[in-house]
Amino acid sequence: MSNQVQDVPAQKKHPHGLDLLDFFCQGWRPHALIVLVLLACALPGFVALQPLDRDESRFVQATTQMFETGDFIRISFQDEPRNKKPIGIHWLQAATAGPLDGPETRTIQTFRIPSLVGACLAALCVFQIGSLLYSRRVGLLAGLAIACGLLLSTEAGIAKTDAALAGFTALAYLGLAKLRQGPEVKAPWAPWGPWALWVGLGMAALIKGPIGPLLVILSGLMLLLWERDFGWVKRALHWPSMLLAAAIVLPWYIAIWQVTNGQFFLDAVGQDLAPKLSGQAENKSVPPGAHLLLSPIIFWPGSILIPLALWVAWRDRREAGVRFLLAWLVPGWLMFEAAPAKLAHYTLPVHGAVLLLGAVGLLNGGWQKTWLRWTSIVILAFGTLIMAALPLILAADVAEGAQTIALQASIAIGLAGLAALGLVIARPRFAAAGLIGAAMIASLAIKGVFVPSIPQLDLSQTVSSALEKEGLHPRLSPGQRGPLIGAGYQEPSLIFLTRSDSTLSSVKAAVAAAKPGAGLVVNAAPEFEAPLIDGLQQKGLSVEWRGAPIAGLNYSKGDDVTLKIGEVVSTPADTRANGPQR
Repeated sequence: MSNQVQDVPAQKKHPHGLDLLDFFCQGWRPHALIVLVLLACALPGFVALQPLDRDESRFVQATTQMFETGDFIRISFQDEPRNKKPIGIHWLQAATAGPLDGPETRTIQTFRIPSLVGACLAALCVFQIGSLLYSRRVGLLAGLAIACGLLLSTEAGIAKTDAALAGFTALAYLGLAKLRQGPEVKAPWAPWGPWALWVGLGMAALIKGPIGPLLVILSGLMLLLWERDFGWVKRALHWPSMLLAAAIVLPWYIAIWQVTNGQFFLDAVGQDLAPKLSGQAENKSVPPGAHLLLSPIIFWPGSILIPLALWVAWRDRREAGVRFLLAWLVPGWLMFEAAPAKLAHYTLPVHGAVLLLGAVGLLNGGWQKTWLRWTSIVILAFGTLIMAALPLILAADVAEGAQTIALQASIAIGLAGLAALGLVIARPRFAAAGLIGAAMIASLAIKGVFVPSIPQLDLSQTVSSALEKEGLHPRLSPGQRGPLIGAGYQEPSLIFLTRSDSTLSSVKAAVAAAKPGAGLVVNAAPEFEAPLIDGLQQKGLSVEWRGAPIAGLNYSKGDDVTLKIGEVVSTPADTRANGPQR
């Protein structure tokens, strides 16, 4: 191991800005700094973004229905069983949304807290792994890189499984790294390595099924084949921590088997996992290499460390710490690349390994190599260019009014990115501060200002507010309103914002559920509005339209849509004789 990655007393000054790095490596400072950076990059989206379609709103709606039904075992979206992911994230959301705000208020931020905490756990575990394998310098650089990285800081503000999975998977890898260091003190609670490993595995399995445990198992197998050392395996077989993992996982798995007669597992494998592995999922099959091509963007601005990671991975592949990081990275990355279904967030649980390798390369002299330094700068510049263009790309099909705010956001990101690039090239000592600052500005510009400022992207909230203004909201308006009915727009966010029994699935279902006094929202396209009015007429009902039509974008489908709201009323007998009124 190079002397450049050893810890050095804080009072000693170092070249290349290591004195500043060592200042933040002391005591509690690295933990606080990592959390503060993550919060600065995550909170703009956490606070400002509307409930997102479709996954986030499906998760939070399913959690909300658990409060309404008192059933915290089965997972449902309206009347449909949601047999896809295990219960873990719903229990975590219930633990924050229930006590803090009450489920009926449906404040999306309270459901997002587990994702924010999971992201903090992931970044802190990356720091601790770097400290165990190398030094606090390495851990701090990698922890800051993942904390301000585009992917983790974005997932931290979305109420679904991925940030929490990344956190508990990183905890398991922290335990594995500790176990490989050798025996710990012989006391019941002293060997924290197996506790971290098994709690991380248990929670990962309760949040997203086999994915987290499979990554760790593949890493362990690679290490065994590579090193032929079984000592850490014996230390991992620590029965108290294994019993705790079983207590985390088995009660719900047994309960869901009983209440669904095993159907949950059949659906989870047959309708969720198998289609993704076979390329028949709703996300189209993507060739291998897509995650690698996306890495300059999803790691940004930590993408500057990618060439350094590749360099040190090859040069020091026989070194114990590099072997561990490669075992963390390679099997998981190859697994995600081989699977036909690919989404950008799939590789998040292995990002820590890339950034730790990059930090080792940086502190082991990689930056002094001209070709490696400029390769890193070019990759960073490419990611910065994409980030600066992102608001303009997003605004292209949204609305004419979005172009101005998009241009302003792009200019802000571009200037911050150029300033960071300038520091990287001319003043490397302050490069980390420049890159973190650019990440914060990009997060604020896109997630805190640009997206929330475009009403066309917040169609469900606009409809919910209009219903409340007109006294037609099925949950927030006074009186005994029936369930919201409608057709042509059935996004989960609108169901979450209104009421669980909203009937928006089809014209036929809306007509069947209609009763006088109920609110109505319908797509103004003729194939939805005309059949709905005709169906209501046949029941002796009609619509009293309220307010102006609401135009927006159904971004889940990429379609412009115009919605009309109104109240279902009884049709007078003389009106019925003259036919439906539109």
